[in-house]
Amino acid sequence: MKPPPLDATAVWISREIKFPRQLFRARFSPDGHTIAAGGQDRLVHLWDLRGEEPLHRSLNGHETWLSSLAFHPTAPRLFTADYQGVIHCWNYLDENSSKPIWTIPSADRDNVRSLVVTPDGRHLISAGDDAIIKFWRTDNGKEFIRLEGHHDCIFSLAVSPDGKHLVSGDLLGTIRQWDLADGSKFVRVLDASLLHTRGEQFLADVGGVRSLAFNAEGTLLAAGGMKDAKSNAFCPGKPTVLVFDWLNGKIRSELRIKGKSDGPLNSLCFLSNGTLAGHTEILHANSELVFWKIDQPDPLHSLVNPSAYELSLHPDGRQLLAACYLSGGSSGNGARKRDREKYISNGSTLRVFSLYRQPADT
Repeated sequence: MKPPPLDATAVWISREIKFPRQLFRARFSPDGHTIAAGGQDRLVHLWDLRGEEPLHRSLNGHETWLSSLAFHPTAPRLFTADYQGVIHCWNYLDENSSKPIWTIPSADRDNVRSLVVTPDGRHLISAGDDAIIKFWRTDNGKEFIRLEGHHDCIFSLAVSPDGKHLVSGDLLGTIRQWDLADGSKFVRVLDASLLHTRGEQFLADVGGVRSLAFNAEGTLLAAGGMKDAKSNAFCPGKPTVLVFDWLNGKIRSELRIKGKSDGPLNSLCFLSNGTLAGHTEILHANSELVFWKIDQPDPLHSLVNPSAYELSLHPDGRQLLAACYLSGGSSGNGARKRDREKYISNGSTLRVFSLYRQPADT
């Protein structure tokens, strides 16, 4: 039977996995059979999706919160990073082994904020708080090359669909392009400074290029974050996406949301029909999953949803995974009034959204 056409305006929740601790990152495996996720409990969580009920197991190796993860495109390898700069490589399909294949103990001086793997699978690329991009061999974790040029922490990385270019986005709103076909040579800067705010009264820089995504043709680059931050306490601002014409490096359009979310767009994803998906965040309230046509500043469609920090598109191009925040009823470091002696942690729900009209018999 021919599948129904892709339609972001008809998106619906087709699967949901609830978890008692907060998960920051979640991704589909390249074959679509597995979800890998990580967050506050230091474990790498794996769900096998092939049965009616997802089968769960976990891998223990990190000593602090997980910050990033990425799959190898062809081999059964999963790369996970944490807030102390450690990267582990796992064989996520080997249920008889719970230890990493190899470990990089100091990939960053602090938080590894982004991981990507080159399309040929040869190199893992990491970046984070030390503002240095590092390439590692995926077979043994040995450092291959490092790229310097950013002046503050790097939030986001993306590789062009043809595998020839890397882009990196930092706190100051700078996007740097690197030529992977020519020894990772620096090419140019794309100006996303609109996503950075430093008011006279601020004690810190706010914003940055929190997410990057190419369209399938490699002709457009979307950069997500927020503009016009009002303060550096809780950092409220206006969620914003800048869409660059890849050929000339100029901003082609600026996309906005219509809801009340006030945090950055931490993840972006182009669908096969050119629609752009992104997710917002807001403290202690629902945010939204948003879809745009890139030449229209207002959303094509949005769906109320808890705050989420990462989106992952299924290999079939018709399902979108979001790791969503669920409040445990506590705020900051305090416990709920009715249960003062016990801190109730925040949780998560992994939501899979189907990007087509829901069948009538579902």
